[in-house]
Amino acid sequence: MADTATPDLLVRGGTVLTFDPAGRRASALAARDGRITAIGDDRELSALAGPGTRVLELGGRTAIPGFVESHNHPLFFGFALAAPVDAGSPPNDRIADVVERVAAAVRERPDGEWVRGFRYDHTLLADRRHPTRHDLDPASPRNPVVLTHVTGHFCTVNSAALRLLGIGRESPDPPGGRIERDAAGEPTGVLVETAAFLVNAQLPAPDEETVAHALRLADREYLAHGITTVHDTGTGLFGGPGELALYRKLSAAGELGTRVRSYLAHQAFAGEDGRMPTPAQLGDAGDGERFRLAGVKIIADGSIQGGTGCLAEGYHRHPDEHGMMLQSPERLAEMIADVDAAGWQAAVHGNGDAAIEAIVSAYRRVDSAARRHRIEHCQTVREDQLDRMAEQGVLASFFVKHVYYWGDGHRDEWLGPDRARRISPLVSARRRGIVHGLHSDTPVTPVPPLEGVWCAVARRTRDGHTLGPEQAVEVEQALRAYTVDAAHLAGEERESGTLETGKYADLAVLPDDPTAVPTEALREMRVEATVVGGRVAYEAGA
Repeated sequence: MADTATPDLLVRGGTVLTFDPAGRRASALAARDGRITAIGDDRELSALAGPGTRVLELGGRTAIPGFVESHNHPLFFGFALAAPVDAGSPPNDRIADVVERVAAAVRERPDGEWVRGFRYDHTLLADRRHPTRHDLDPASPRNPVVLTHVTGHFCTVNSAALRLLGIGRESPDPPGGRIERDAAGEPTGVLVETAAFLVNAQLPAPDEETVAHALRLADREYLAHGITTVHDTGTGLFGGPGELALYRKLSAAGELGTRVRSYLAHQAFAGEDGRMPTPAQLGDAGDGERFRLAGVKIIADGSIQGGTGCLAEGYHRHPDEHGMMLQSPERLAEMIADVDAAGWQAAVHGNGDAAIEAIVSAYRRVDSAARRHRIEHCQTVREDQLDRMAEQGVLASFFVKHVYYWGDGHRDEWLGPDRARRISPLVSARRRGIVHGLHSDTPVTPVPPLEGVWCAVARRTRDGHTLGPEQAVEVEQALRAYTVDAAHLAGEERESGTLETGKYADLAVLPDDPTAVPTEALREMRVEATVVGGRVAYEAGA
């Protein structure tokens, strides 16, 4: 199976896992003009090489299709990488550690300049609460400070920031959000859901180079972990509508190594009437190989670990609390119908089963199978909801890393043991034929797809417990959910996700065959090279 044209790239000397329908394995691969031209053995394909052929020697290593990250936030990730304050845990154990980092950043800046931090997680801090303005004010009396939660669904600000944002005692809660208040009714600085989103909209807009630098930083990390395509599920959420133009500019200039499939943040691009422009109105032909508009992202509810994911039954420790919808079910259905009518694929964030119920019900009013409408995270989806998703052709991108990073909290605090063991029910979804991807939601959790594969296979929590072993899948099934099935979510299974002639020459090189190593080795395995469009975009140590 070989094209006789001289290849630009020859990969040989190891194992090539094609993940094609027949599950074939080979030892070599050839590519030209960004596409795979041949799959075969070393001797056969080496004969095709010419003076200009780049040869990538596997040396016994394994090449697999490049990972397709089906739910990520590149700009949010890049901002977190470049931020003056790393508020995450690790490295911070207590709120006092975060405050110390804020104080250090303030000392390096003039009065009045904003100080931003990212990744704080109140569930991992010894204090077991969000930082407040009372914590931040002593460290920054004259500089406004905003710390964004690891989920993006909360932020906390100091008093200087509250004044600039015009948030005070009399400020009403925005629809779908909340301003946390103390016993006296004064804002604590903690802003929830749409209240937190409004802060991003009111902060001083970063200049173009700052945004470009953040996207480049994220891109570099994706390539280092074998990701060749990323679904940006929320373009414009952190950079506004101008983010789209910058993406196009960077892509045209060849400054981004990964392919980007953009799902536009509904709140950033909908008109004053709440309706979305069509793809044609945004100038998208739908055929960009490096950057392409794929759909529209809508947020239905919050996060389970933040207590804002919308549950049909109450939270385990607080049974009278059910979380919150950011849109009413009626408004959500209107938004989805409008997105569908405008010609977009919908990707709707739904963590709690009450939110998923509203999404599935709304999708029943449109042709979900034709548009390949999706549910993002789909964390607590019930068996009856999976039945209807299968019937309606609804796809899912599961946030499987929840099992490790917050599984213990789901079991003991938020969901209780029965509901917790069913988060990210991959086996139940596969049994019904629901096509699904897996994702990291970076910067919410670390990037590596192989860690996500391990989560899907081991179902291990931070404390070392197994959570819902009946929902654990085989390694190859998890790898497919990070490759060809994830490509299917954006309608690209004929272009990428497997290594076959005519498809993109997108692949990752691993030190070992991931289908033949102990389960625990999956999490520690590192990507040694990444190829995008037949070009070696990353090599470890290079």
